[in-house]
Amino acid sequence: MKRQAELFVTDRRELHASFERAAADIGARTVPITIATDAPIPGPSGAREILRHDADSIDLSYTARGLPLQIAHNGAELPIGRVDQVRIDSGRLRGVARFSQSTRAGDVWQDVLDGIVSDVSVGAHIERWGDVADDGTITAERWRPVEVSLVAIGADPAAGINRTSTVTTQGSVMDTPIAAAEKTAVIDERARGAEIGALFSGLTGERWLTMERDLLRDGASVDAARVQVLAALKSEAAPTVTRGTADTVIRAGVDGIDAWVSDAEAALNFKFGLVPDAERQGAVADLDRNQLAGMSLREMAREYLRVRGASIPGNTNRMVDAALSLPALVRRNFSHSTSDFANLLGSSAEKALMTGYNEAPETYAAWTRNVSMSNFRQHTFTNMSLFGDLAEIKEGGEYTYGTFSDRANTATLATYGKGFSITRQAITNDDQSAFVDIPRRMGRAAARQVGDLVYAVITGDVKLSEQAGATLFNTTDGNLASSASVIDTANMSIARSALRTMTDPSGATLNIQPAYLLVPAAIETTAQVFLRTAAAPGGGNNDVNVFQNSMQLVVEPRLDADDANAWYVMAAPGGEVETVVVGWLDGRQEPYLESENGFDIDGMRYKVRIDCTAAALDWRGMYQNAGA
Repeated sequence: MKRQAELFVTDRRELHASFERAAADIGARTVPITIATDAPIPGPSGAREILRHDADSIDLSYTARGLPLQIAHNGAELPIGRVDQVRIDSGRLRGVARFSQSTRAGDVWQDVLDGIVSDVSVGAHIERWGDVADDGTITAERWRPVEVSLVAIGADPAAGINRTSTVTTQGSVMDTPIAAAEKTAVIDERARGAEIGALFSGLTGERWLTMERDLLRDGASVDAARVQVLAALKSEAAPTVTRGTADTVIRAGVDGIDAWVSDAEAALNFKFGLVPDAERQGAVADLDRNQLAGMSLREMAREYLRVRGASIPGNTNRMVDAALSLPALVRRNFSHSTSDFANLLGSSAEKALMTGYNEAPETYAAWTRNVSMSNFRQHTFTNMSLFGDLAEIKEGGEYTYGTFSDRANTATLATYGKGFSITRQAITNDDQSAFVDIPRRMGRAAARQVGDLVYAVITGDVKLSEQAGATLFNTTDGNLASSASVIDTANMSIARSALRTMTDPSGATLNIQPAYLLVPAAIETTAQVFLRTAAAPGGGNNDVNVFQNSMQLVVEPRLDADDANAWYVMAAPGGEVETVVVGWLDGRQEPYLESENGFDIDGMRYKVRIDCTAAALDWRGMYQNAGA
């Protein structure tokens, strides 16, 4: 919030201050000023606002080159000077006002010398407010000055030209505790101010300072403020800063950070080996024009702080912390949080996660079907029977209506996840394994979790609603071989016949075509020989292998732990019957990666989660032989 006369007009009859005049330096056009004190100042909602004045509360990092000296907080006009030597002195924020040699500044300088202009107001960005006290005061526990203005009537009577005194209050109404309703209004107003202030996080310069002040002064809602900031960002009117060589200029604000993030993302993808082989040649050519290519992570952190115009700590660890914690620049879609640098590292980790997820040697996708589930409540899947045969309609005859029988089975989504962290030391040491190997392993773990769920359906004691208490594979329903045997022509013929002659509840024959032969690793060779040779294994010289290339072989090591000899014949997914389906929350078939700047660790914390389930819907498309 901005502390200014236009916003905070106080009853000065109750305030008493003494002033001391010090000689101005006429030649240099400088004069000492008190910029701000901890005097309570009425805010827009009626609350008394206090700026805490100590080294832990005031961020002076933006004052190294001085603060702009404005007239009445008018950010649309160029400054009339600078305020140098900004410092905390005896619980006050003080500095030296240095007026420009311009004609406009000269007129104001003369008014200062004549004692006509003497009040000062500070433009402050509040980073953290304290709680509303019982007496109605709100203390800014962390704030930074961004500009100093000469005003007609200052809100802080102890702030001004040549003032060195303290301020006392005698019997002021400001000492009276406010009512509960008023206190609630104060809290609501503070929340509005905080949310509007968050929209301007990372946006520096007079233009944004003026817009923030006007929105707060006019009582704009957070939604209205968001619309205005968004429109201003799209206007591309942000100032420019230099980056890299002297002839390279990028836009500050949205365009500048977006350009920097794009270059940094391309550089990191190449550095971490996350560029697909098909795109690698083009990526190499692009890197020749990328100034961030080859930079270490700590060098990239330094460059990020420089592009953002933030101060760069000399200590490497503190520099990395600053890059991770610097609030993200407001983007066109307002979707980013934490910092742009942290988001960049998270993007690399997410790519590594997805690389691991996609390269995991999982086999379930071949013979299962994916379904979307909208929530974590129990879902019912209804499989209808075939319609039945069409009836002949005689001339003038009536149509009869068929009926369906429903077969319902259920499934419920669950969340599976785990967290990991990337420490500040890993960033400082440019540890590639932290950003690639760990997320990549987590991606493989996520894929493995889905596979575990699917094959637990096959090897577990699953019972479907229509099977009257029997397990998924049983001789009564005809999808379990009556005797265990090896894979050969005779026993595969029995399996094929069992699937083809399956009937639905209406009695209609389904004629299911075997599509997949699912085996444990222990009998992989036997299955390969059976499906690939032209001659029937174990038969005579003239015996043709009728099953050559008739099915796709799926080898799954999870089956070995249950039964190293058992083999399965499966129907293709999405046919007349459903076998096993894999459910995903809102259809998302990938893991999520979420990140935050660590509080209990120095660095970034990540968590990987995947929302999924697996369920058998019909036993008719699956056949098991226990093997021998």
